[in-house]
Amino acid sequence: MSKRILVVDDDKRVRFVLQKALARLGSGYQVEVAQNGREALEKAMQAPFDLIMTDLRMPELGGVELTKAIRSCCPDTVVVWMTSYGCHSLAAEARLLAVYRCLEKPLEVGEIRQVAREALKSTGAHSRG
Repeated sequence: MSKRILVVDDDKRVRFVLQKALARLGSGYQVEVAQNGREALEKAMQAPFDLIMTDLRMPELGGVELTKAIRSCCPDTVVVWMTSYGCHSLAAEARLLAVYRCLEKPLEVGEIRQVAREALKSTGAHSRG
């Protein structure tokens, strides 16, 4: 059974780079993309994901709101936040929402793959900051 990963970002280039980077994890992974939180939530409600990697600031539905909705419909989904605005100020909210990690942009491809691997091994993991 392959692991399902959803990349959510309103920047087309970021989605493309992350999709390609995560696809290189191997054949045991299925990577999809969404351009905003609303699209991501619709996809997750159709078929839950093992991992959602989401930007925080997006039009329509941001990453924090998306995470709250995911916790309601798909509580076992591991969530990783990505932001250009720093993770420190979000630490309390990340813990409250059981976010696995908060990554600061710009992202490194190797780090993304490593975090995805670790997150998928720890299904149901709580925040590590």
